Amino acid sequence: MEKTRPRRARPSYAGYFRANISDKESITSDNDVQSEIVDGSSSSNIEDVEDAEEALVLLDDDGDLQVSNPVASGAPGPVAGNGGQSRTRNSKRRHSRQNKSFVHDTQGLQTVPQPQRLGQSARNIKPKEHRYRPDSIWSSKSDTLRLSRRPQPFNPPFLVPTASTSDPRIAYRVKKSWMYSVGPGPCWELIEDRGFFKEEYIGTMAGTGRITRPLVYSETSHLLGYCKELLLGQSSRYNVESQPVSCFVGPYGAQDLKEIDQFSSVPTGGSLSVMFNSGGRITAVDWCPTTISASLGGRQYLAVSSTNNAFLGVGTRSHSPAMIQLWSINPARSDEALEVQCEVIMCIDEGAVLQLKWCPLPSHSEGERKLGLLAAITTDGAAHIYVAPMLGDGPLGSHHMRRVHCRPLLTMAFDETTCQALDWANSEVIAIGCSNGFVGVFRVKDAILGIGNAPLTHYFPVHQTSVQSIAWVRAPPGISDGTYDLVGDPTVICTTGSEGSVRVTDIRDCMSRMLFRNREVPHASAFAAFCGSLVATDVDFSVKLFQLQPTALGMGHSVADVGGTALALSVSDIHPYVAIGCADGSCITTNLLRGTRREGVVPFLNHKVFQLDYSPRDGHYRMLDRFLPVENGANEAMVYKESVTRNANNDKVVANTEDRFKQGCLEASGLWHPNVAVTAVAWNSGCGLGCAPFLVSGTASGLVRVDYLEGMWAKGTVPYGSIECIRGEDGQVEEEGGIEADSE
Repeated sequence: MEKTRPRRARPSYAGYFRANISDKESITSDNDVQSEIVDGSSSSNIEDVEDAEEALVLLDDDGDLQVSNPVASGAPGPVAGNGGQSRTRNSKRRHSRQNKSFVHDTQGLQTVPQPQRLGQSARNIKPKEHRYRPDSIWSSKSDTLRLSRRPQPFNPPFLVPTASTSDPRIAYRVKKSWMYSVGPGPCWELIEDRGFFKEEYIGTMAGTGRITRPLVYSETSHLLGYCKELLLGQSSRYNVESQPVSCFVGPYGAQDLKEIDQFSSVPTGGSLSVMFNSGGRITAVDWCPTTISASLGGRQYLAVSSTNNAFLGVGTRSHSPAMIQLWSINPARSDEALEVQCEVIMCIDEGAVLQLKWCPLPSHSEGERKLGLLAAITTDGAAHIYVAPMLGDGPLGSHHMRRVHCRPLLTMAFDETTCQALDWANSEVIAIGCSNGFVGVFRVKDAILGIGNAPLTHYFPVHQTSVQSIAWVRAPPGISDGTYDLVGDPTVICTTGSEGSVRVTDIRDCMSRMLFRNREVPHASAFAAFCGSLVATDVDFSVKLFQLQPTALGMGHSVADVGGTALALSVSDIHPYVAIGCADGSCITTNLLRGTRREGVVPFLNHKVFQLDYSPRDGHYRMLDRFLPVENGANEAMVYKESVTRNANNDKVVANTEDRFKQGCLEASGLWHPNVAVTAVAWNSGCGLGCAPFLVSGTASGLVRVDYLEGMWAKGTVPYGSIECIRGEDGQVEEEGGIEADSE
């Protein structure tokens, strides 16, 4: 009979987070406005390795955390969200499962035991190895770079070379260490760039070297004629009419009502966090990839698209004046917040922007006054590539906002359909999803350089209905001899359709394979390079992860439970955190490489960065932040328990929604005011390792929020003792139990 592993004592969750709450501060919770919040931002709760408690952290073969001075054993409750009740496994069900290790069929033959699995079954994985963590599809064999000290925003990071995760022993330790990152953002010790772009390997020695995020299209003098400065009177028809937004900002219980005019900003009260008003419903946001250079001054740049049309239909072909806003984010004059300013308004005639994405590699040029190349899908039914003009060079506030008319450098359109979604494979290839379910692939390099056209290389059917989202699997194509073509373009595309299916297609045969299907429209999807997996929105207010490795294709699990429909997703090439924008006005982050067992020492935590509330009675918004983290699934269990109670006669009584809400029970729902929805989120992946914690979120109200989310270790202690031990820089990396299971 198969024996289960004995349970061990585990420390309380309360030791992971330390809240220094003063008497003057108010407190906020996810379920109840009378609960506690963490004082200040997440960065104030992070302890340096030198100041951490002297506790020896060891990782055993099963992934448990052993502390030399553990907290007294007991049934710990989740951090927040279930009224202090712990999530324990039913003892009778566990006993029954242990006694039925082998199932006898009608012929009396023993069959293999059926383990409890987290998602779909994987035929190529041994039954005993059902506990797994997602793994990268591919890792570069050349050495990579990591941070040697905590990064400071807007300052050049301190980088040191380190061993690549192509070594399975190092990959196992790195993947296992990410499990103990329990903050709202990534821990700086482990972040590294795992994105694949063939431009990084072109010109290197036999493809073994790597130039991280090289500058592309730096000498394109013919692009200067696509932008023209406009006078104030000439740009009036491009303006979006907007009213000031009234929003309560600050700690709960001590919030102040702020009138936020268009193109103005206010601090949110936390460190390295700011909010501004774009003037209309946000349809897309994205960070401009840049290199750390003196010419850009360490600033970060945002592209924001907004519109007053709240009902943008599928398959429209309407031309109208619209604008794309370019914002700069600067270090604040004080240590309290960031400072932002709208410096350039790109005026276009192709209609409102449905989606926009920068060229994933830096493409700016100081001499030609070019900030980069920006691809956008507009309401005229086509996809365009624009040249974004360079912003001002002076200090913040030293110049007025420029208005520039921009003509498309390149237009990609189809006669029989309209464009709905796009994604860059690298600086040369773009994939476009259409409203008729087809996908087209364009090669745009020659057209950008002005030496040719942009040929349509592939055009094939994928979905029965409109394509909702599209994402390239950024990995080098494999060769028959078992090696990788490092200078080749990616060949695998993931798409979601309005019929509810998520499909994977290799453009070498153009045959789509269904990954999974649900009863709801998957609004967003993204490829996570750290996990080698596809992250997509799912039915029943959840977000799921599905692996793309051949040995675990289609295997997945839920990564987050949200209070409203998930509308937007964002992942990073530099860390394994995913950001989720929801219809209930909340922005949630969670770690994709968390522990493999729900009853493990490290809980499955969802971090709510903020939640926007709206009162239709007086038209005021309310920005709530500094929430305690919530264990994944805690709200669902609490609602089920509190919704059915018993009276004095022991009769079942079903409480109504209002009573459950007053008791602090949150119930997932799709009935939220449309103005509070978080419609766009984006991690900063193209500006170096030091800028990876930057997260931008856009809402339907026109408010955009920028946060710098730093991470923290469980118990404040780095696994394996130090980052040098994790990366094998001390030269002592031994084989560990379970490495074969995780690397298969």
